[in-house]
This record gives sequence, C-alpha cells and structure tokens, in this order.
Amino acid sequence: MKKLLIIPVAIFIVACNNSKKDSGPSADNNNSNVQQPAVDNNNPSPVSPSGSSVNYTVDGVEISNYASILVSKDKDNLQAGAPHLCMLNSNSAKNNNEYLTLNFIFDTKPGTYPVVGYSFQRGNSPDNEMYGALLGGKPKLTDYKITITECKDLGSNNMGGHKWSISGSCEEITIKAMGIMLMDKSKKHPEEVKLQKISFSNLTFDDNWEQMMEEGMKKMKGNN
Repeated sequence: MKKLLIIPVAIFIVACNNSKKDSGPSADNNNSNVQQPAVDNNNPSPVSPSGSSVNYTVDGVEISNYASILVSKDKDNLQAGAPHLCMLNSNSAKNNNEYLTLNFIFDTKPGTYPVVGYSFQRGNSPDNEMYGALLGGKPKLTDYKITITECKDLGSNNMGGHKWSISGSCEEITIKAMGIMLMDKSKKHPEEVKLQKISFSNLTFDDNWEQMMEEGMKKMKGNN
C-alpha cells in the first residue's frame, strides 16, 4: 500500500517545492540518476530533467531514453562502502515500448559497484517480451558491475537534504526471460536478452528522498 502512494506524494512534494521557489530563493540546480523525466532541475519528483538519459544496445540496436532514479538507504547492507540503493527506470513508447529497470548499490563518489536487480520488457501485449523480475526483484548481489564515473554534490535541495548528479556505465547484462512467459509454447519468446554498452548521465537525486516522502505523506493525511 505504501508503494501505491509514491506517485501522489511525489507530486505533493513537487508542489511544495514550487511554492518555495515562488516565495524565496530557489535551490541549486541538480541532475540525478534516480529521478524521472522532468523539466525543473530543482524538482525532486520522479521525473528526470531534460538531458537525463540512459543509453544501451540490444540486438544490435542502439536505444536512448529518458531515465529516472530513486535513491534510498540500502537497509540490507549488501556491501560495505556502498550505503545507497539506486533504482533506475527508463521507458519509451517510441522504442517498441521498452522498459528497463536497473538497481545497484553505490556510494556518492566514483567507483565500481554491484548491480543488485534488473528487468527488461518490450513489445505490446499479448506479444510482449518480459525478462527478469518485476521492478528488478529483491536486491541481491550479482556479478554485474556499475561504474560511477561522476558523482557531484549540487547543494541544498531546500528540503533538509542535498541534490546529487551521477553518471556511469555498465558493459553488459544478460537477463533471462520470466518463467511464466516461457510456459506459453505457442509464442516464440527468447530465453534471454543481452543489453550492452549501458550508460547513463545527468541523473539527479535527493539524498533525503525517504524523509521527503514521509513528510509528504503526513501533509497529505493532514489535508484530508
């Protein structure tokens, strides 16, 4: 149930942020990897600002989509020195309805960090192809790695935390098809899909996103 409130609460937080900008100095501009397509770089909503993107190659075709990220604390403590969990999402109707989810843990500095979840979907129902687990699955360490090439502190987000911008890459990930998709023998669903030359840039996130969500939910309840 908590997850179902994420979008409306994020919208509420955006409205609060916009209100602050109208009444006083605006926050420093930020670009992040865990947000979603947005126009305002001060906007903590799950919408990436213009220029935030993910690129990859699948079946020899180069894909470039807007991307969004959400960053939270890694409560499972999967690896020392990587306290943050990033959930990267990208989708595009124009590119065969392709949806990519890539989860990884990291620290706010350049380095190589483990991928801990992934999923990929393309096509239209009933002939769509689905690989991996829903929403990337429960975070767990994999052999795949993400290299963070840049991580910049963009300053205060005027809501108790800071905004950050990250860029990075991943050489290759092979994702097996969901078992339920292979059960239907009447469809020629590939057993796996390989994504190569994955890269992302200009992705921004708020380092206190969870706190912002909790405060937003309290304010929403108070307005009811």
